[in-house]
Amino acid sequence: MKILICALTLSFTMATVFAADILYVQSNQAKIFTDPSFQSQRVVTVNKGAALTLLATSDSWVKVSYQQHTGWIASLLVNKKPPQEKITVIKDADNDAQKDAVRRRASASASAAAARGLRQDERARASDQSQTNYPAVEKMEATQVNEKDVETFMQAPAK
Repeated sequence: MKILICALTLSFTMATVFAADILYVQSNQAKIFTDPSFQSQRVVTVNKGAALTLLATSDSWVKVSYQQHTGWIASLLVNKKPPQEKITVIKDADNDAQKDAVRRRASASASAAAARGLRQDERARASDQSQTNYPAVEKMEATQVNEKDVETFMQAPAK
Protein backbone atom coordinates (compact mmCIF):
# COMPACT_ATOMS: atom_id res chain seq x y z
CA MET A 1 0.00 0.00 0.00
CA LYS A 2 2.85 2.37 0.86
CA ILE A 3 4.41 1.69 -2.52
CA LEU A 4 1.14 2.58 -4.28
CA ILE A 5 0.79 5.85 -2.35
CA CYS A 6 4.43 6.76 -3.02
CA ALA A 7 4.03 5.98 -6.72
CA LEU A 8 0.88 8.10 -6.97
CA THR A 9 2.50 10.97 -5.08
CA LEU A 10 5.61 10.80 -7.26
CA SER A 11 3.57 10.71 -10.49
CA PHE A 12 1.43 13.67 -9.34
CA THR A 13 4.57 15.64 -8.42
CA MET A 14 6.20 14.90 -11.77
CA ALA A 15 3.03 15.90 -13.63
CA THR A 16 2.97 19.20 -11.75
CA VAL A 17 6.63 19.87 -12.50
CA PHE A 18 6.21 19.20 -16.22
CA ALA A 19 2.92 21.12 -16.54
CA ALA A 20 4.54 24.48 -17.28
CA ASP A 21 2.63 27.64 -16.51
CA ILE A 22 2.28 29.96 -19.47
CA LEU A 23 2.20 33.73 -18.96
CA TYR A 24 1.22 36.27 -21.60
CA VAL A 25 2.70 39.74 -22.05
CA GLN A 26 0.03 42.39 -21.40
CA SER A 27 1.89 45.59 -22.35
CA ASN A 28 2.73 46.66 -25.91
CA GLN A 29 6.37 45.76 -25.32
CA ALA A 30 8.08 44.27 -22.30
CA LYS A 31 11.75 43.79 -21.52
CA ILE A 32 13.17 40.59 -20.12
CA PHE A 33 16.27 41.20 -17.96
CA THR A 34 19.18 39.03 -16.81
CA ASP A 35 18.31 39.69 -13.14
CA PRO A 36 15.14 40.79 -11.32
CA SER A 37 16.03 44.49 -11.63
CA PHE A 38 15.33 47.23 -14.17
CA GLN A 39 19.02 48.20 -13.93
CA SER A 40 20.24 44.79 -15.11
CA GLN A 41 21.08 43.95 -18.72
CA ARG A 42 18.19 43.47 -21.16
CA VAL A 43 18.01 39.99 -22.64
CA VAL A 44 15.20 40.52 -25.15
CA THR A 45 12.13 42.69 -25.76
CA VAL A 46 8.85 40.84 -26.32
CA ASN A 47 5.60 42.11 -27.82
CA LYS A 48 2.09 42.08 -26.42
CA GLY A 49 0.56 38.61 -26.39
CA ALA A 50 3.88 36.74 -26.41
CA ALA A 51 3.67 33.43 -24.52
CA LEU A 52 6.31 33.01 -21.82
CA THR A 53 7.05 29.88 -19.80
CA LEU A 54 7.10 30.51 -16.04
CA LEU A 55 10.22 29.16 -14.34
CA ALA A 56 10.30 30.90 -10.95
CA THR A 57 9.00 33.87 -8.97
CA SER A 58 10.72 36.40 -6.72
CA ASP A 59 8.80 39.27 -5.09
CA SER A 60 7.37 41.30 -7.98
CA TRP A 61 9.41 39.53 -10.67
CA VAL A 62 8.98 36.25 -12.55
CA LYS A 63 11.69 34.21 -14.23
CA VAL A 64 10.58 33.13 -17.68
CA SER A 65 11.83 31.49 -20.82
CA TYR A 66 10.96 32.84 -24.25
CA GLN A 67 12.15 31.03 -27.35
CA GLN A 68 15.84 30.42 -26.56
CA HIS A 69 16.05 33.26 -23.99
CA THR A 70 15.74 33.06 -20.20
CA GLY A 71 15.40 36.01 -17.85
CA TRP A 72 13.30 38.07 -15.46
CA ILE A 73 10.25 40.21 -16.22
CA ALA A 74 8.17 42.42 -13.92
CA SER A 75 5.09 40.48 -12.82
CA LEU A 76 2.85 43.49 -13.53
CA LEU A 77 3.52 43.04 -17.26
CA VAL A 78 2.28 39.45 -17.51
CA ASN A 79 -0.89 37.49 -16.83
CA LYS A 80 -2.04 33.89 -17.11
CA LYS A 81 -4.69 34.98 -19.61
CA PRO A 82 -3.87 36.33 -23.08
CA PRO A 83 -4.49 40.06 -23.57
CA GLN A 84 -7.87 41.04 -24.95
CA GLU A 85 -8.26 42.51 -28.40
CA LYS A 86 -8.56 46.29 -28.57
CA ILE A 87 -12.23 47.24 -28.72
CA THR A 88 -13.10 49.94 -31.20
CA VAL A 89 -16.25 51.30 -32.76
CA ILE A 90 -14.39 52.21 -35.93
CA LYS A 91 -14.33 49.14 -38.12
CA ASP A 92 -12.55 50.69 -41.13
CA ALA A 93 -9.68 52.77 -39.73
CA ASP A 94 -8.51 53.64 -43.26
CA ASN A 95 -11.76 55.43 -44.07
CA ASP A 96 -10.99 59.18 -43.90
CA ALA A 97 -14.66 60.07 -43.33
CA GLN A 98 -14.76 57.89 -40.23
CA LYS A 99 -11.45 59.28 -38.97
CA ASP A 100 -12.78 62.84 -39.30
CA ALA A 101 -16.05 61.99 -37.55
CA VAL A 102 -14.32 60.54 -34.51
CA ARG A 103 -13.94 62.84 -31.55
CA ARG A 104 -10.28 63.37 -30.81
CA ARG A 105 -8.83 63.56 -27.33
CA ALA A 106 -7.44 66.86 -26.16
CA SER A 107 -3.68 67.23 -26.43
CA ALA A 108 -1.62 66.67 -23.32
CA SER A 109 -0.77 70.37 -23.12
CA ALA A 110 -4.44 71.40 -23.44
CA SER A 111 -5.49 68.91 -20.77
CA ALA A 112 -2.76 70.03 -18.39
CA ALA A 113 -3.58 73.69 -19.00
CA ALA A 114 -7.25 73.11 -18.32
CA ALA A 115 -6.50 71.19 -15.14
CA ARG A 116 -4.33 73.87 -13.60
CA GLY A 117 -5.76 76.99 -15.24
CA LEU A 118 -3.77 79.25 -17.51
CA ARG A 119 -1.95 82.45 -16.71
CA GLN A 120 -1.98 85.20 -19.32
CA ASP A 121 1.60 84.48 -20.45
CA GLU A 122 0.76 80.78 -20.86
CA ARG A 123 -2.27 81.65 -22.98
CA ALA A 124 -0.13 83.85 -25.23
CA ARG A 125 2.52 81.14 -25.64
CA ALA A 126 -0.06 78.44 -26.41
CA SER A 127 -1.87 80.73 -28.85
CA ASP A 128 1.41 81.56 -30.63
CA GLN A 129 2.00 77.83 -31.11
CA SER A 130 -1.43 77.55 -32.80
CA GLN A 131 -2.68 75.17 -30.17
CA THR A 132 -5.72 77.24 -29.22
CA ASN A 133 -7.15 80.53 -30.36
CA TYR A 134 -7.46 82.17 -26.93
CA PRO A 135 -8.33 85.66 -28.24
CA ALA A 136 -11.41 84.14 -29.92
CA VAL A 137 -12.33 82.30 -26.71
CA GLU A 138 -12.00 85.52 -24.72
CA LYS A 139 -14.19 87.35 -27.27
CA MET A 140 -16.91 84.68 -26.94
CA GLU A 141 -16.72 84.79 -23.15
CA ALA A 142 -17.06 88.59 -23.18
CA THR A 143 -20.18 88.54 -25.38
CA GLN A 144 -23.32 89.58 -23.51
CA VAL A 145 -26.71 88.22 -24.55
CA ASN A 146 -29.89 89.87 -23.31
CA GLU A 147 -33.34 88.27 -22.94
CA LYS A 148 -34.76 90.01 -26.02
CA ASP A 149 -32.03 88.53 -28.23
CA VAL A 150 -32.70 85.08 -26.78
CA GLU A 151 -36.46 85.42 -27.43
CA THR A 152 -35.86 86.57 -31.01
CA PHE A 153 -33.52 83.66 -31.60
CA MET A 154 -35.93 81.09 -30.13
CA GLN A 155 -38.87 82.33 -32.22
CA ALA A 156 -36.97 82.47 -35.50
CA PRO A 157 -37.90 79.73 -37.98
CA ALA A 158 -35.42 76.86 -38.32
CA LYS A 159 -33.28 77.00 -41.45
